[in-house]
Amino acid sequence: MKRLFSSLALVAVVAIAGGLACSDDSSRPPGPGSVAGRVTFIGTWPATGDVQVSVYSSLKAPAYRPTGAPDAFTNPILSGTMEFDYELPGLDIGTYTGVLVSWRVPSNPSGAKIIGAYWFDPDSVAANATGDTIRTPGPTAIRITTSDPKHTGLDIKADLDIAP
Repeated sequence: MKRLFSSLALVAVVAIAGGLACSDDSSRPPGPGSVAGRVTFIGTWPATGDVQVSVYSSLKAPAYRPTGAPDAFTNPILSGTMEFDYELPGLDIGTYTGVLVSWRVPSNPSGAKIIGAYWFDPDSVAANATGDTIRTPGPTAIRITTSDPKHTGLDIKADLDIAP
């Protein structure tokens, strides 16, 4: 009987430990990294849709389009804002291939347009005139490391006239 009780106790401990090891990431603390800068808008704000800044760990070349959900994003930016200071905290250690400014209508996210990106020339718009690609050489990647987790001064020029 004593041996049976010990075996059951061992099974219970292993089951609890296994359950804790398989817990979801919602309780995981946010990463130490962040990106921040200023978006300068040119053009006219669209009558509909949302504009926001997002950071991605994966963009598909050669168009540099996002391949999935962003790793972090701002709330929609208030229409009429011509300069917007952003900060995207909580990023994990790793490489982020693009910080993008995009326009989209929430009911049709597949029709999103890239209207700006952080890239080598902060005084020009990285997006092409139709918002379906980023001009060559593409966005500038950001590397979040334990010794260099916070990146500031990632300024972006975004063209609102690309949005319909």
